[in-house]
Amino acid sequence: MRHSCEGSALQILLVLAYLASFVACGGGSSNQTLPPPARATSYYLDCSSTASGSGTQGSPWNSLTSANAFAFQPGDSLLLKRGTTCSGSLVPQGSGKDGAPIIIDAYGTGARPIIDGGMNEEAIRLLNQQYWEINNLEVVGGNLFGIYVSGDQDKAVLNHIYFRNLDVHGAHYASVAHGDSGELLIHADGTTTLNDILIDGISAHDSLTSDGIQVIGAAFTPPYNSSIVLGSNVTIQNSTAHDVCNVGILVMSVKGGFIQNNVGFNTGLCPHQTATDAIGCVTCANFIMQNNESYANQADEPYDGGGFALDTNALDSIVQYNYGHDSMGYCIGHFAGPAVASVNNVIRYNVCSNDGQKDSLSYQGEIVVSGGSFDGVQIYNNTFYWNPVGDGPAIYAPNALYSGTNPNFFKNNIIYSTAPTMINMTADLSLDNNIYWTTSGTVPTWQIGSNIYAGFTAYQAGTGRDSHSFYVEPMMDSPTYHEVGRPTTAFTLMPGSPAVGNGANVCTGISGCSMGNQDFWGNALPNGSGYSIGAYQPQ
Repeated sequence: MRHSCEGSALQILLVLAYLASFVACGGGSSNQTLPPPARATSYYLDCSSTASGSGTQGSPWNSLTSANAFAFQPGDSLLLKRGTTCSGSLVPQGSGKDGAPIIIDAYGTGARPIIDGGMNEEAIRLLNQQYWEINNLEVVGGNLFGIYVSGDQDKAVLNHIYFRNLDVHGAHYASVAHGDSGELLIHADGTTTLNDILIDGISAHDSLTSDGIQVIGAAFTPPYNSSIVLGSNVTIQNSTAHDVCNVGILVMSVKGGFIQNNVGFNTGLCPHQTATDAIGCVTCANFIMQNNESYANQADEPYDGGGFALDTNALDSIVQYNYGHDSMGYCIGHFAGPAVASVNNVIRYNVCSNDGQKDSLSYQGEIVVSGGSFDGVQIYNNTFYWNPVGDGPAIYAPNALYSGTNPNFFKNNIIYSTAPTMINMTADLSLDNNIYWTTSGTVPTWQIGSNIYAGFTAYQAGTGRDSHSFYVEPMMDSPTYHEVGRPTTAFTLMPGSPAVGNGANVCTGISGCSMGNQDFWGNALPNGSGYSIGAYQPQ
């Protein structure tokens, strides 16, 4: 349609029509200009100010009430003045968009601004919102939660929720059931799923709420099946969780992501509760748990109190380069849920030391594999210093059931033990190229199924297992180290160690299997052959 340059402007009601007319009439030389695009705006909050302003830096808001009443737009930011405390619950409105998240951060100098949730249900809450980044705050109190993020919209995907450099502590509630509370919880409810979640540099601590940090990427009733959509792309890193009722850091129902470079300790403080590990992943696919430290984790009866757990319907996931020590229970637990197998999971290049510090727990060992069904459990090149309160196996897997065609094996590991019992497992797990040693002064034993073998020679002869393995002192530097802080030289192999060069390429003949790229200390692995036994690969 051709427009007349002399037509009435009242006939042009839409911006697009106006633009077309403007160009057709040669309006390029006109002084008229288009309306400027909406710009992201920074709003300021100073809870020490005596009067509430308009939200500018010169005239800031002075309460969470003002911030909660405002609908933020993509790209906007809410900046809290450092050195101040805002009391109440921060419940900001609006959502950002891809490339333009809404940001909450600090301004000025001094200590991080504090949000004190008091006895409100939470100190910070986001509900059915996405594209938010919250940085550089201290979050105190709240009753059930310090920070709570959730979504319950039908088949919605909530994207891009980032938390960085937060100190979250002191929520008031005392947990009575796992998952009923926590310092930082991000939950997908109903048919909502989560995508692109980052938790980086968070300290969650000192409360009797259930968990320190918990992310549930999708909600479903087990058992998991392939028709169920999981959350995706969740990363928790550079964070610390301690002194909580149950789990320090927990991810559930997620495909793709990392739990890395974190520390979890002194978890499991509440009596008569289960799931009391430092760091865990439940129903995780293509997930990596690496470079974490756990210690001093506690448990009431009858089990848990461990460092790291890969639990229930895990798929194609890896637990590597972790250091666990001084917990009441196991170092690493791999558990399968009912009805559906955990498939093709790897535990490698970890160092575990001085766990099993509560003799009455049911599941004890530096490694525990138990329950359900497993189709592919690969445990290799780990180093264990096993020093339990009472005698018990360093590797405990008598209840594990195996199915499918993926290989199940325990190879290239070092067990240095003060107890005489080396392993207790079924006949379905292949064992070879390991080193066993006890300082107990008594004859070591191996249990396969219901059969117990006293002495390494009798064990080899009676089972045909570990034919390339050794019962010998492995000659490691500081083999009983169990201090806080990742070992730098402890557990490395000394010159002349029988572990040097006597490992196997465990992936030989296995499609899709990989030995990985480096050892626990970051050393490059041999190229195809010449592997050593244990988590250290000398250069």
